[in-house]
Amino acid sequence: MNHSVLAIATAALTAGGCVWYLPAIADLQAGADRPRSTRTAAAACVLGWATLALAGGLLLALGDWRPAAQLALAGLVGGVALWLRALRERRVEQREADERWIALDAGPAPRPPRSGRSSAVGLAGWLVVGAAVASLGAAAVLLSGGGTAGTRAALAAGSGVGVALLFLAMGLRSVRR
Repeated sequence: MNHSVLAIATAALTAGGCVWYLPAIADLQAGADRPRSTRTAAAACVLGWATLALAGGLLLALGDWRPAAQLALAGLVGGVALWLRALRERRVEQREADERWIALDAGPAPRPPRSGRSSAVGLAGWLVVGAAVASLGAAAVLLSGGGTAGTRAALAAGSGVGVALLFLAMGLRSVRR
C-alpha cells in the first residue's frame, strides 16, 4: 500500500477526532478555572491526537513507515501515562472534596473502623510473592551447572532465605503505613 493512502487515512481520522481534541484544547486554555485532573486528561488527549497528526505528516514526507509508527507509539505511551496521572489526581481531588463536605457537617466526622484484615491481606500478599520469588531463585541456583551439589544447595538455601526475609521486611513496612 502506498504511504499516501495511509497519510490520507490518518488525516481523515485526525480530522474526525476534533470532537475530542477541540474541547480538550478549550480545557487547557481555561487554565486554573479547570481542575488539575481535567487539564492533565486534556493534555493526554491533545498529545495523542497531535502525535497521530504528525505521524500522518511523516508518512507523506518520508518513504519509510517506521518513523511514523515510532512517533505514534511514543504519543500513545505518553498519552496513557498522562491519562493515568489524571486518574490519580482525580482520586486525590475527590478525597479532598469529601473531606470538605465532612467538615461542613454539624458534628464531628465519624471515622470508619479500621480492620486488621486489610493489613493482614497485604502482608500475606507480600509473603506469598516473596516465597514464590525465593523458591524460583533457589530452583534456578540448584539447576545451574556450576560447582558441586553441596555448594549449590547452600547457595540456594542462603539466597532463598535472604529473599524471603527481604519480602517479609517490605510487607511489614507496608503494613505499618
